[in-house]
Amino acid sequence: MSFPILKPVDPSELARRARSHWTPDRLERLMAGKRLPLHPVTHCAFLHATGLMDDDASVTSGQVKKFLQINHMINLIAPPFQALAKAMPGRALTLLDAGCGNSWLSLAFAFLAREASTGHSPQIRDWRDTRFDLHVIGVDTNATVIAQSRDRAAVLGLESVMSFQCCTLQEAVLPDRLHAVMALHACDTATDDALALGLKKQADLLAVAPCCQAELAQYFKTPDALQKGASPLGVIVHSPNLRRDAAATFTDALRLALVRSMGYEASATEFIPSAHTPKNRLILAERRGRWNKDGRAEFLALKAALGQPELALERAVSQELAARFPD
Repeated sequence: MSFPILKPVDPSELARRARSHWTPDRLERLMAGKRLPLHPVTHCAFLHATGLMDDDASVTSGQVKKFLQINHMINLIAPPFQALAKAMPGRALTLLDAGCGNSWLSLAFAFLAREASTGHSPQIRDWRDTRFDLHVIGVDTNATVIAQSRDRAAVLGLESVMSFQCCTLQEAVLPDRLHAVMALHACDTATDDALALGLKKQADLLAVAPCCQAELAQYFKTPDALQKGASPLGVIVHSPNLRRDAAATFTDALRLALVRSMGYEASATEFIPSAHTPKNRLILAERRGRWNKDGRAEFLALKAALGQPELALERAVSQELAARFPD
């Protein structure tokens, strides 16, 4: 989803329009009584600069969906991010946005981190009394969205804390230390690329929202896959509609177990109601600094039940797994 770049509007005039447009009734319909990190009046400058608000301070139905999606994801990622900041007082944190696209989420994090660090009362309750410097690196192969993200960062005065690279994730020039890696709707194995990079860099926080998981579904179509009658899962993998949905779930289950085996506390959760988008699963993982044999056993058991598929994430971290689990 993309929105057109809007013409500049004087900040004071935009704020006046936002106060006028967003009546208590409209705010209630939009926010449903919730305290969202991004507020249509308080943060009108951010929403307008990122294309999530029109010149008259209104938002379209498409903008509302993206607005709610970003807010929900921020609410889920903010608590572990605060814990990370408190564990490393005075240290600048580096966040990689892999396949950043329009960079809505990373722009929001940089914007809200600056708001918190400059003493403003942040909308994110978990960030109150939290001060940290955040540097964001956005990587995408689409030159158009990279240029647009740079422009938006400049408009918001974030160019000193945000940088963007137009290249593949494998070609990106990155620091040795990444504190957080996120990927919002990176298609198919691009999600695995982001997870693998975070695991290899031993990032403290991983947050990915998978999209269009096709690798396992393709495997289920091959002669090596589960045969009819040979497995209780056969009825699923040999029914096209069931196979597509189940393959996405099984793919994320394998990812979750593998991430856990490599020393992370990980969970999968819905980050926005399915009424807004069917692509609503967030895998959130925090590094605990120890390998997990139970997670490894869980991964191997699930892999065996699925006919021993080897997915992109496992291949990408095979050396690390072999070093720790030689069996």
